[in-house]
Amino acid sequence: MAAECLVDDECLHYIYNEGMSNPSEKLPQPLKSGNISLAWVELLYEIIRQFASTLDLDEVLGKVLSLTVQSVGANEGSIFLLDNQGWVIRSILARGNLPPEVKFPTLVTVMSKGLAGWVYENRKADIVRDTRSDPRWVSLEGDTLGTRSAIGVPLIRRDKVIGILTLTHPEPEAFTHWHLELMNAIAHQAAAAVENARLFTQANNERQMLQAVIAGVQDAILVTDMRNRIILYNPAARQNLGLSGQLRGKRVDMAISEPAILDFYHSASEDHQVFKQVTLEDGRVFDCSLARVAGVGVVLTMHDVTAFKKLDTAKTEFVSQVSHDLKSPLMLIGGYAAVLEEDLTGEHQLFARTISRTVDRMRALIDNLLDLERIEMGIETEFKPLDVGYLVQNVSRDFQETAQKKNIKLNVEITEGLPKVNASSVRLGQAVSNLLSNALKFTPEGGEVTVYVGFEEGRVVVRVSDSGPGIPPGMQSKLFQKFAKLGRQETKAEEGHGLGLAIVKTVVEAHQGRIWVVSREGEGSTFAFSLPPADEG
Repeated sequence: MAAECLVDDECLHYIYNEGMSNPSEKLPQPLKSGNISLAWVELLYEIIRQFASTLDLDEVLGKVLSLTVQSVGANEGSIFLLDNQGWVIRSILARGNLPPEVKFPTLVTVMSKGLAGWVYENRKADIVRDTRSDPRWVSLEGDTLGTRSAIGVPLIRRDKVIGILTLTHPEPEAFTHWHLELMNAIAHQAAAAVENARLFTQANNERQMLQAVIAGVQDAILVTDMRNRIILYNPAARQNLGLSGQLRGKRVDMAISEPAILDFYHSASEDHQVFKQVTLEDGRVFDCSLARVAGVGVVLTMHDVTAFKKLDTAKTEFVSQVSHDLKSPLMLIGGYAAVLEEDLTGEHQLFARTISRTVDRMRALIDNLLDLERIEMGIETEFKPLDVGYLVQNVSRDFQETAQKKNIKLNVEITEGLPKVNASSVRLGQAVSNLLSNALKFTPEGGEVTVYVGFEEGRVVVRVSDSGPGIPPGMQSKLFQKFAKLGRQETKAEEGHGLGLAIVKTVVEAHQGRIWVVSREGEGSTFAFSLPPADEG
């Protein structure tokens, strides 16, 4: 060790005897001069051992300060813990009884003008042999320590100064170059101990915050390890799943008795998240999410939607009943209006025609409502392997005449060799028809509409793009809601009942697909959806 040539018996005597202000620390006893390097190793070993004895940050800072003061034979010491910008975030001062209004200016002064600031800027340790002649030492008003010499050393970890350690003595020339070497060696170990304690404190604080957040969440949260043993859960999980007793470390199969939840839990994939609406044996309905986290295990979350499900069922039944009840009187009104339109002339004939058109619109609205009800009830029985490109080609052909009347160029681009999808041709055709109808409706004369069908990221994608006015960002999230309307003056005349896109969304989701819109004002809109390919097996 390079320090072997710098240490002498006098220094060892000073370190081990005069510096032993706290005999309970039990530092190694001094050895003969022939074994000086061994004494140094034993000293550092004992310091490292004591640094490693705790991960409490305040306790580590206290040990760093007390052990270095003791080892070097200093009178007092201060330690600062710094953030990435060099600001003091924790400190133990030699004058520990300073009030806050004095402590903060003191820290600012010593970090900007004093030895601590010099050590931070230069990233190296140094000695102030006499405070009365060294400009790096700032004498503070009311300082009763009588400091005449000092030594400062940076705590460097991962090439960053994370702290400053300053030791003082009431006599000048109290510290030698050997003390500086010893301080550098101790500081290296102290920096590691401080960083470990700081990381532990940070992780512990984050863990406690996470536990508090999870405990306060009304959704049920259950986390299991790689062996399906419960490692974390919140009160909502215990309540909603009827869990009892000590759960931590218990296998999920032994803790949960709900078959539907267990089936969903075991459906976890190795590489993706699973979402499903699960109905429990008592009739409660939950939107469940399950994800496998690499190196951790499985996270299960459950959101109770029972009340919403009941409301939705009641709403659907009400709409269905009202729609059916309205059909008969509307048919009667439409019939009489048609007779009147034939018999009347002039203005009265116009009135009768208006009644007929209004009846037609109401019929279309009722048909859409009934379509939504049928789709939401399930259309899986209608599914068959379907060529989406062929379907889109046929639907687009039906709109060519409409496009020509508005002088709109209708383009159809279909990628060859597309896989088939399991779908209802009637419902999927209805969805494409609604998108094309909207695109042509909102595209001005002379514009362009493009229908594209391709295969992207393992899914069949359909895009319908127009050169219309576009949709403001704030309105895009509402487009697929029932009865949603933009309400803009330039498109108000073309807007219908607001069910077309809701039907498209319901159809796509019934096919396990995803729908989205990309639009910018003045640049047109693109409505798109993707569907999983049919299982070839």
